[in-house]
Amino acid sequence: MSVGEGLENVEIKVSKDDLDEDGFATLWNIASASCDGDQELTRALASAFLGFLCKKECDFVVTSTSGAEYLDNWFEKDNKILYQWKPDSEMVDVVAQHAEVPFLAFRSYMENQKFKATANYSPRRSDRVEWFQNKWCVG
Repeated sequence: MSVGEGLENVEIKVSKDDLDEDGFATLWNIASASCDGDQELTRALASAFLGFLCKKECDFVVTSTSGAEYLDNWFEKDNKILYQWKPDSEMVDVVAQHAEVPFLAFRSYMENQKFKATANYSPRRSDRVEWFQNKWCVG
């Protein structure tokens, strides 16, 4: 699958069941709802979300303390968790399932920053580590 293939007319949406009481959802669940549950397209969209948010140094991604520890420990054992975000990488699933965003703010941000699901957003490795370690909110 080439970057963005099948995502030309994707609308960013979320299932009400995937929102917590504060309006947060994981990037994975947003991608899944936006792609009507298609696993391959969900991974491709989640990959684009991660690359875009990292390149923009987005600072409203949240993860739980246990989620941050899980990802940190994984990175210590296998750095692919932050380095392999291609649309066919299962690493995308793991990171996107631990990254939560306030859905309404996220959707507005993506529109305002001109996110394109068909574009290739590939941040440098050092930027990925910096973004995860210093921009994500833990709590």
